[in-house]
Order: sequence, then C-alpha cells, then structure tokens
Amino acid sequence: MDFSGALAIIGWFIAEERKNPALVFTPNAEILVKAHDDAEFGRVLKNADLVVPDGTSLLWASKVLKRPLETRVTGIDLMQRLLTEAENAGWSVYFLGAKPDVIVEAAARVKHLHPGLKLVGYHHGYFDDDFSVIEGINKLRPDILFVGMGAPKQELWLTRNREELNCRVALGVGGSFDVLSGRVDRAPLWMQKKGLEWLYRYIREPSRLKRSILLPRFVRLVLKEKFGTSKGETTQ
Repeated sequence: MDFSGALAIIGWFIAEERKNPALVFTPNAEILVKAHDDAEFGRVLKNADLVVPDGTSLLWASKVLKRPLETRVTGIDLMQRLLTEAENAGWSVYFLGAKPDVIVEAAARVKHLHPGLKLVGYHHGYFDDDFSVIEGINKLRPDILFVGMGAPKQELWLTRNREELNCRVALGVGGSFDVLSGRVDRAPLWMQKKGLEWLYRYIREPSRLKRSILLPRFVRLVLKEKFGTSKGETTQ
C-alpha cells in the first residue's frame, strides 16, 4: 500500500456512517518489538482498522518474509497529506497531544499553511481526566482526530476510549506535532528518499540511541519468523 491507497481507505472510513472511529496506526520496527513484548499492545495493533509501515526496516522485513510492501508510509507524511486532503474535501480535524506550547504552535503553523482547513480544536497531551478531554472533542465532532502521545500510549488510549469518541477516524501520529510546530526539523529530502531519517534523528537527538537496541532484536525476530528458532535459542 502506498500513500494514495492509505488516503483512499481513510476517505472511505470518513464517508461511512460509523458508530465508532476507525483506528489508523503507523508502527515502525521499534514499535513492533514493543508489541511483541507486550501482549496487550500487540492485540491493539492487530485490531486496528488500518496499519501502515513507517520505516525502511519494515520494507526489508516484508521482502525477507516474501510479503513485500510497496513503500513505507511515514506517520508525518501521511498526516501532512491528510491535512491537504481535509482542506480540499472540507473534513474537520482535531489535534490531541504534545506539550501545551508545542500544540499551540503546531496549530498556528498548520492554520497558516492550510487557511481553508477546518481545524476545530486542539488540546495538549498532558492530562489526567480523559472524560473532560473526550467531552471537548465530542462537542466539536471532528471527522479526523490526530493523536500524538507516542507509542504505545496513543494506541492504548485510542483503543481504550474508542467507544466514547465521536469522530470518524483517529490516527496515532507520534511526534508529528513537534515537526509541525517547527521545534523539530525533518531530515534533508535526500535522506528521506534514502530511508535515512532514523540516522538523522539519532545524530540530532543522541538520547534516542538507547532505543536503537531494539533494532537488532527486530532483525532477530524477522529471521526467527523466516527460519524458525534453533533449540535453546531465544528472541530476547
């Protein structure tokens, strides 16, 4: 599936008369390792209405397992394309997540870039009272709810509150609000095209390096799936 296919499916979700929102998640290799280790999180991803691959590692895995994926569909790129689509189609959107100042800046920049977009509201991701936040969202009845709390928090939150949310589609978008606010730069275009955004993030944010230990585990899990595990071997 490519971006066009993902956008078409999301558009279909919006056109449906759905009782509860369709859930769209964009996992990368790190997230899939977490889902392997956490049974509840694994079930959440499996039960999503649409899951698209965010990362070149997933494309590699799909080739190894002979279930090739067409292209990676990054969360930030999908969100940006959806914002353009929403502006053109008249869909309303709501932003939930990030720090208070970041979400304000992200909303302001998006409004500037998409003057015709129906951005009906936004709220930061630092709250303890789900009820009041959900009540605020439901009063505005957005077509699309973008939730950027990081994985697995955003996926678990959306799944837990799915029955209460009054919107057509809800997407987990990770740190996309940091990018949209201008606080975090994306990798140069040539690095994006080469699938090297992960390297750029590690260079710019060395604190992320500790998460890189999940990547060798992802490789081992993929090879285990393909070849099986020898006696006594573990995936930990």
